[in-house]
Amino acid sequence: MPRIPSPRGRTHIVLIPGFVGFDALGQLEYYAGVTPQFQQWRNSRQSRGSNDLVLHYFDNFPTAAVRTRAARLRKYLTKRIARGEFADTDRIALVGHSTGGLDIRWLLWELNETANRPYPVDGATMSDRVFTAADILPRIKRVVFLSVPQWGTNIADWVRSYKVIRKVAVTDLCIGFKGTQVPLLGYLEEAFWNCCSKTCKMGIVDAVRDVVSESEACPCDTATQVADAQEAASEVQLWLRHIATDFQAIDDLACENGTRDPQSPAHFDAARRKEEIRRWGGIATRSYATVGARPFKFTAGTAGPEWDLCNPLTSPLCTPRSRPSPKSDALYCLAYRACAGGPFQYPNGGAPVAKPFFPAASGPRKIELWDNDGIVNTASMFWPLGDTRLVECDHMDIVGHYEDVESVYECSKRKYQSYDLLKSGSNFTEAGFTRVWNDIFDFCASP
Repeated sequence: MPRIPSPRGRTHIVLIPGFVGFDALGQLEYYAGVTPQFQQWRNSRQSRGSNDLVLHYFDNFPTAAVRTRAARLRKYLTKRIARGEFADTDRIALVGHSTGGLDIRWLLWELNETANRPYPVDGATMSDRVFTAADILPRIKRVVFLSVPQWGTNIADWVRSYKVIRKVAVTDLCIGFKGTQVPLLGYLEEAFWNCCSKTCKMGIVDAVRDVVSESEACPCDTATQVADAQEAASEVQLWLRHIATDFQAIDDLACENGTRDPQSPAHFDAARRKEEIRRWGGIATRSYATVGARPFKFTAGTAGPEWDLCNPLTSPLCTPRSRPSPKSDALYCLAYRACAGGPFQYPNGGAPVAKPFFPAASGPRKIELWDNDGIVNTASMFWPLGDTRLVECDHMDIVGHYEDVESVYECSKRKYQSYDLLKSGSNFTEAGFTRVWNDIFDFCASP
């Protein structure tokens, strides 16, 4: 039977990826396991009208400037409205992870700044029906922030300090992927990645290996496998091209605004933030701040020392380890160390104190300046609107990459469909993932 629309409209939950984000590269998904969790949540709440919720995945530019990413998000929403997918009585809930949260903030800021600007869709001319902010803003009723650097993050300042190294790394990545398209090099690199996976046991190594394997077509493949491999290869090549040509997001995420460019919400001054909050009158917000396990020992109440590549004494190898030390892999330790020291300061002059939402048994904890989730300083995630819920996990745990899950796709060359990308030792499990995402869905569905 055809579905009868609800008179109160539907709620569309749009998931927005973060830095280097995508909806999916081949079968590698940014938000891993969210759809099955959404289905379970909806089945358990059918009597409460949960069938009026629809889940959407938005595919953004990976490393472009926040304003560029926000413009793409605005085009996406406008098209959905113009084509009748988002009806007049429907509501929109925007869920942004990491940089995706800044994309949301800039989208709302720009829509308020240019309220009468026309947005043509699908080749419409000015004589046809065009859409404006008045068609988009009233529909946005909920905003959820996941691990968002509202005031920037030290790791962006650290990466920006080593621009030459970053460019070399991106170039090598592009060349390396092209090399895998040559059969002999492909075999050699497969052996190399398998060796790395067994020796260092990093989730990111398994993820890269699977992406490369998935994009290679072999003579014995079926027509469907060849088509899937070609599609995966083109997606990765486009993703790498975007990264190589536009890396402006690093400047937009930095704590120190070297260009004094206000077109990143992380760099808004007090007056702009006050005006921004005033404009959010009809939007309810909820934030989830993630705090990872502490692999190093720093002095409480002070900022961590900066990691200077030219000074070996500041390297992770020379930084005192915490006692007891979590079972963290090398990637998490390196990222945590880069994020622990830098220019970031408490936004409101004092350390936030929060009781973890998960695990619920933990008592209140003070957030130190050097506390982070491997990518973003935790204190930067506390947004002044709505409530902020502290979750003890790393940056990628909260979007489903907290464990290695073997691939279930038919005829797939992929070994895993999700990964423990940052092995932080935070002990985040399926129970935490379920509780957090059920809470997100409950909030988005609330009247």
